[in-house]
Amino acid sequence: MKPSIAFVTGGYSTESVISYKSAVTIEKNIDIDKFNVYKIDITPGGWWYESTDGTKTAVNKDDFSLITDGKHIRFDAVLIGIHGTPGEDGRLQGYFDLMGLPYTSCDAATSALTFNKRYTVAVAAFAGIRVAKSMHLFSHTPVSPETILNELKLPLFVKPNNGGSSIGMSKVNKGEELAVALDKAFKEDNQILIEEYISGREFTVGVFKTTKEIIVLPITEVRTDKDFFDFEA
Repeated sequence: MKPSIAFVTGGYSTESVISYKSAVTIEKNIDIDKFNVYKIDITPGGWWYESTDGTKTAVNKDDFSLITDGKHIRFDAVLIGIHGTPGEDGRLQGYFDLMGLPYTSCDAATSALTFNKRYTVAVAAFAGIRVAKSMHLFSHTPVSPETILNELKLPLFVKPNNGGSSIGMSKVNKGEELAVALDKAFKEDNQILIEEYISGREFTVGVFKTTKEIIVLPITEVRTDKDFFDFEA
């Protein structure tokens, strides 16, 4: 019997649009000869499975199962394809841990840590890795652009502290651009991180662990004709 896999997509943030785009690619590459795949759309309004005839069925969150076509589906594993919360910040990982379900991606603690940019920078600095000079701001304790410019040197990157895909992120080259960048970032999160720009080349390396080994994917250099690699790029 083929394993039943829950492929979760969507999410609670503006990054859900990226989740749906990724889902198209993922679905094209899943081997349906080996797995029974059920795409679960996780949204603020509910967790849904949509059958081929368009019927939507709510997922039972008590045990993460669903009933469709007269069958009670209990999943063997979960493929997490969500960008942003709750798929990258440890929330779903913690839930699946409670359900006893194996899932793709790192564990709840690692997800929660690395989703928070300020925490990640702090841990990297503690490990002796050089990081950009930065400021961590909260919406309930406003800091003026003038104060920021007295502490940090231009150019600056202003970004939501939690989130990805460069949504809400700006590169500030002039002091008069800072206020707009702060407003943009605070629309995505109640915390933001402001970092001094570091000139250099950008690389990314994917790593994943199987039950037997750790596999390192080829090194990829991130290049763009734009000022920085953002959502549109």
